[in-house]
Amino acid sequence: MTVQPQLSHQVGTYFRYALPAGWAVQENSNLICLNSPDQQAAIMMVGLVGMFQPFSPDQFLQYAMQMHGLQITAFHSGRPVPPPPGVTASGLFEIGYASGGVHCLAVAVSHVTHGYGQCNATMTFAAAQVPSWPAYRDWLPDVAAQVTPAGSQTFMAGALARQNLDNSIALGNRFREVNDHGARQWQEVVDQRWASDDRRNSEFREALGNVDTRVNPYDGNRPVELSTQYRFYWVNRQGEIRGTDDPNYDPRVGGTGDWTAMPRYQR
Repeated sequence: MTVQPQLSHQVGTYFRYALPAGWAVQENSNLICLNSPDQQAAIMMVGLVGMFQPFSPDQFLQYAMQMHGLQITAFHSGRPVPPPPGVTASGLFEIGYASGGVHCLAVAVSHVTHGYGQCNATMTFAAAQVPSWPAYRDWLPDVAAQVTPAGSQTFMAGALARQNLDNSIALGNRFREVNDHGARQWQEVVDQRWASDDRRNSEFREALGNVDTRVNPYDGNRPVELSTQYRFYWVNRQGEIRGTDDPNYDPRVGGTGDWTAMPRYQR
């Protein structure tokens, strides 16, 4: 029987959270993972802003799990819960899922906010491998509930045009590796599948969110997701982006800025 460890309250770069003693933490602007020392349990929070698909809580839960290579195998229970202020709808779910042949159980909470033709959403879950779940189910969801954004840059809320997909994918891959503890023989298959999953997930997100992936030549051709509202985009060395439907528009004409066109990202 696992006893609840002591908690220390932490403020990271993007998240606030209660960290159980001995647990490891990884975060970027889109996602945070807290991992147990024995790699049997984890807490994860992921969010996306500015989506054009009006998700329901259960739909975003499935999308977020799929985006990080986690296959839901069963919905054991699900119900709406009172949403926090400013949130449109919330749901609490008990699910089973698989990652690389390892079966896990989790309690997940999904929040969605609709407004101005867009949808913002977050999903948080407390999970453990099936044999270890009884030792965590009574206290781990309460610890997961203490994970909150730490500022306006979390989930790229302060800069939708800035792309952090590569870091999110790397952290999602790390989360899969943690869940693959005890089944390392699956890792080679998972790694081979990841490259194609990356392409499919990017294409799915573009189609679902009405976004167009461009590259910034001034930043090493880094992929940047932009709205399909405009056909052409320009960027300067300071990272300012301008969109237009006019094929003859050129911000370099009559100006002093160092502008260049942003070509589409080639996968």
